[in-house]
Amino acid sequence: MNIVRIAILLTLLAAASQASGQEISDFTEQHYTSDNGLPQNSVMQLQRDKNGFIWMSTQGGVVRFDGTRFVTYNLSNVPQLASNRIIELGLTGDSTIYFKDTGFKVFSFDENNQPFVLNQHVRNRAVILRSRTDQFDVFANLHPQDRQRVDSLFNQYASQVIYHQVGARGDGFLRIGDAALIGIYRKRVVFFKTYDHGTPLSFEHAGFLNKKVYYFNKQQQLASVDMSGREQVVSPQLPGGYALRGATHFYQQGERLFLHNSNTFYQLGPAAGDALICKPVLKTADLGGLDSYLHIPESGVHLLGTKTGGLYIFRKKQFKTVRIPGTGNNFYSQRVFAGNVILTEHGAVGKGGQMTGEPFPLIPRSGTLIDRDGNVWMNRGYKSLEQRTSDLKPIRRFHADREIAHITQTPDGTIWLNAMSGKFGRIESDSIRWLSLEKDVKTFMPVNNSQFWTADGRGVYLLDVRKNSFKEVAGLEGREVRAFHSDPEGTLWAGTYGQGFYAIRNGKATALPLDRNGYLLVVHTFLEDKKGFMWMSTNHGLFKCKTQDLYDYLDQKTRHVFYYYYDKSNGFANNEFNGGCYPSSIVLPDGRFSFPSMDGLVQAHPDSVTDILPNSRILIDKFTVDGKEQPFSTSLELAPSFNRIGVMLASPYFGLPENQFLEYNIKGLDHEWYELNSNLTIILNRLEHGKYVLQVRKKAGFGRDNVSLLSMPFVVKPFWYQTWYFAVFAFCLLIFSFYLVVKLRYHYLTLRKKQLEAQVHERTQELEYSNRLKEKITLLLAHDLQSPLHFLNLLSDHVSAALDKERLDDVRNGMWEIKKAATNIHAFVREINLWTRSQQAGFFLSKRPFAFDGLAGELREFFKEMLPFKNNTLEFVNPGQWPLFTNREILKAVIRNLIDNSNKYTTGGHIRVELEQAGDHLQLSVTDNGRGMSPADLSKINRRITQVQTTAGIEQSGRLGYQIIIDFVALLECKLEVQSSVGQGTRVTISGLMPGQPDATDAMLTDDVPTNFTTL
Repeated sequence: MNIVRIAILLTLLAAASQASGQEISDFTEQHYTSDNGLPQNSVMQLQRDKNGFIWMSTQGGVVRFDGTRFVTYNLSNVPQLASNRIIELGLTGDSTIYFKDTGFKVFSFDENNQPFVLNQHVRNRAVILRSRTDQFDVFANLHPQDRQRVDSLFNQYASQVIYHQVGARGDGFLRIGDAALIGIYRKRVVFFKTYDHGTPLSFEHAGFLNKKVYYFNKQQQLASVDMSGREQVVSPQLPGGYALRGATHFYQQGERLFLHNSNTFYQLGPAAGDALICKPVLKTADLGGLDSYLHIPESGVHLLGTKTGGLYIFRKKQFKTVRIPGTGNNFYSQRVFAGNVILTEHGAVGKGGQMTGEPFPLIPRSGTLIDRDGNVWMNRGYKSLEQRTSDLKPIRRFHADREIAHITQTPDGTIWLNAMSGKFGRIESDSIRWLSLEKDVKTFMPVNNSQFWTADGRGVYLLDVRKNSFKEVAGLEGREVRAFHSDPEGTLWAGTYGQGFYAIRNGKATALPLDRNGYLLVVHTFLEDKKGFMWMSTNHGLFKCKTQDLYDYLDQKTRHVFYYYYDKSNGFANNEFNGGCYPSSIVLPDGRFSFPSMDGLVQAHPDSVTDILPNSRILIDKFTVDGKEQPFSTSLELAPSFNRIGVMLASPYFGLPENQFLEYNIKGLDHEWYELNSNLTIILNRLEHGKYVLQVRKKAGFGRDNVSLLSMPFVVKPFWYQTWYFAVFAFCLLIFSFYLVVKLRYHYLTLRKKQLEAQVHERTQELEYSNRLKEKITLLLAHDLQSPLHFLNLLSDHVSAALDKERLDDVRNGMWEIKKAATNIHAFVREINLWTRSQQAGFFLSKRPFAFDGLAGELREFFKEMLPFKNNTLEFVNPGQWPLFTNREILKAVIRNLIDNSNKYTTGGHIRVELEQAGDHLQLSVTDNGRGMSPADLSKINRRITQVQTTAGIEQSGRLGYQIIIDFVALLECKLEVQSSVGQGTRVTISGLMPGQPDATDAMLTDDVPTNFTTL
């Protein structure tokens, strides 16, 4: 068996096998109904306007479709409509859409995308509606005699007239009703034909092409009528010699004519003689009754409107998937074997079929090679390599002691290979010679006979086997490179697994930009076609870009590269392609590209692939300010008080959404470009006054300058206080203010002088108060401490004498008296110290909650041994068990002094300390039944209370105890009141005390006070 016989065998296998082109439909189908966008399921007419939008008439209104979103215009947003049913859909002279309602009112859209009435009433469908001012009535243009000739018929079927222009405006054909046809030339009727067999000239039963009207005659033969009125039977030429069978309908699309028969659409074209070429463009399943058809040739998109089934969109699949039945169809390495036959690990496959069995399958992911002598190198067994003839007969077998990965041949004929472990070697005689290298070789590609580009999973190197040296490429450290490609310019392209792809020039690597989804992080292969495109397979589909665009990026001539993306809707069975093998893609002799995937070989002729480029205009659909729609075609000025701008954009596109990427910038605000959301809506909040330009752009296809840009300038007007005239007013006001400030400053300095004088006077009084206070403290300390100290001196002598005489009881009593006197002196000194600190500048009093009963217990213990000497009793009363919120030490000193005074001036009496509630506050009273105060003493004390913290409140002869009490009560921010009667006793009341929290006896509060303050 030779190579020719293998090719013949593959051809014969076609009857038993199927290629994927026969398994998978040539078109992908999308179906839209009222469940997913349409207002109603009857799509009666289809038109494509100058901006690329698809318009359709339904019984629920006219609908605009941009490839993703439907926008419906009906009574809800066009209240001038007679009803939601649209009876005619057409294009004006500049291909702007117009539509007619059941009241024969014609609408179109202005530059602000707002519907307007193009014609108030036009029943005659033979009126050419080019614009508001250019509307031509073909029937009214006829010569009066000719118009009278067809007037009755025309009036009857005015809404069923179809005009086909031939030559000058007004010349051509008029199809009237279902069976009348007239030819017009220079306002005269050239011929007038009527047919009596059914409805041969109704909307879908006839069509216009190449200056002829085509219809089916009484014998159901396809016939034509030219401008002279000559009729001729036409022979339709269908592929394979098939004939038209069953119902046939025509669909007019501008100057093009399509025919639908047996679920197949044909594009009609004239041929020599009486023939009519019928080129099939779309075959579908039975979709029921069809009303409309639209073909977009530049993108290979077909749209079908049905009577009750909604809208169908068909897109041509650009690729075919080839499989080998009975295998997993998970392909890796490929080689061109015989002609257009491909050698894979699962078997050989060609257009005619497949060949499996001996010597297949091969080791998964292992490489193959067809050497220059036509011999086949393959890895069939574990750790072995086989060389076979071109008809796959064994020649020799090599023990590899490792699993073989890639195999290639250098120009000198040497076979080089590497192992999956990273070893690198060559075939020498009948054995494999593995080289001893310092780095692994996981991927390699020959440069010449002795140099190789290699990768070890951590970088890329130029290996010279003669010198046994590696030269590392800068910029690819740590990158796992799996694919190499060298182009005619000498640039090495490297694809990584997870780190993007790179171009290596002059020994340095440069990273190329990624696609918007990051799919190009993994690149399995590079293929260049004859049109200058680079194709790259990934784990998420297939990409192509212009090679020159990549070079423009490398040369810093552009910052963006347009990548066109293909997914499985283009004919793949699986989006995940395979790599890490060699070769991971091939070009067949017939020009087809073949890429291995996880489910078959994905193949296509790159020159015949039709790309749906995003080259439509970017349009503003709606412009709203604070929710209210605004016109945007004219100069746009916004009031400064707006809160929110909404800009709804549209850019029709019928390809994959990944291939259209819009971004926007507000020039005058910043220089950043932001990605548009899926709703194509821009929201802007309040802007400063000034001039702005809204810019929206997208890559419209290949080429560095192929950018579609929308620019809309607008102005945010200033508030009145931001205008130039306000600035002039403000300047004048500033001058006046300066004058006024000078005057006020002079006045201020005068007042300040008086304030300083008053301050000096105040400070003088404070100094005088301080000096008098110091004098009083000195005198009182000398006076109040003189007697206790003298008493201690005498008492110590008494104790000493008693000790000499061993009168221990006297010694014990004397020591107790000494202790008591020392305790009193200590308490006195503590209070003096506390009072002195409270008089310092910057003193801050700390307040905390505490239990009053605990304080009462301490005072009761303090006076326990003093009270019996005066035969007095002490009682504390707290009926509500109220806690207090104040400074405990200060309050304790006040109460102690008050009890001490009562004890001094009461004999055989009762001292009562009572805590009572007075409104929101508490008041504390100390009452005794002693001898009381004289009116003079009481008057002095009350005067000192009212003149606290002043020099008038300091009396040289006054007692220090009440001085401390008065100052401390003022410090506690409470009110002190003294009541006394001679012989009846004294009552001292402290009001304004704050109650504490009942459960916060042990609570601690943080004093928020500066560190340089004296605190208590």
